[in-house]
Amino acid sequence: MKPVTYNLKLAMVFGSLAAFMFSCGEPDPNWINYRLPPARPVQALHLGAEVKDLVLTDTNETTHSIEAYRDHIVILDFWSCRCLYVEKSEKARQQLIAQYRPRGVVYLAMDSNRDEDPGEIKQYLAEHHSSYTVFVDYFGTTAKRFNATRTPQSFVLDHEGVMRFIGSPFSPEQWAKTEPDRADWLEAALDSLLAGSLPEPSTRPPSGSQIRLYRGP
Repeated sequence: MKPVTYNLKLAMVFGSLAAFMFSCGEPDPNWINYRLPPARPVQALHLGAEVKDLVLTDTNETTHSIEAYRDHIVILDFWSCRCLYVEKSEKARQQLIAQYRPRGVVYLAMDSNRDEDPGEIKQYLAEHHSSYTVFVDYFGTTAKRFNATRTPQSFVLDHEGVMRFIGSPFSPEQWAKTEPDRADWLEAALDSLLAGSLPEPSTRPPSGSQIRLYRGP
């Protein structure tokens, strides 16, 4: 019985020592610059749902509330600085923004890939002379909330923040080109909303690259 008692005491001593060592010191101050995953399960949105209580963080660590864009039509476009489809359609994207911005349409890009950081995103924007805002979805929370799976994939909200369109911005005919010249599916949805009608169809199949979501610690 003595060897067993000795081993048990030894294990208790080492356990206490390990607990003391790991409890010492201050937490890494850089950790507060990251986003923590949500404590509760993410409730997915659907077509016709009002999008509210959504706070987005851009590449400069500035937060934006989705409610700030009420009275505007909003495009939330899931995006990636490494996606070949995004790069292939960059000129058409910039043309769409220039065409619809004067009509009260706001374009917001969302990067939900776990391995793309703000510096890499800024480099892409600088190289392509793109001036739109990109938000960083560190833990994929927003992608999960919208059920976004691909890039580029667009979600359009009306003036009251209600989701009215979900799908690829570009038709297969546009993707078949060397370089798409217009986001025809997305433009059709925007034109309907600006005319006071609901998009028809209101959903389009997604296309593009798979979003690389955060997998947890």
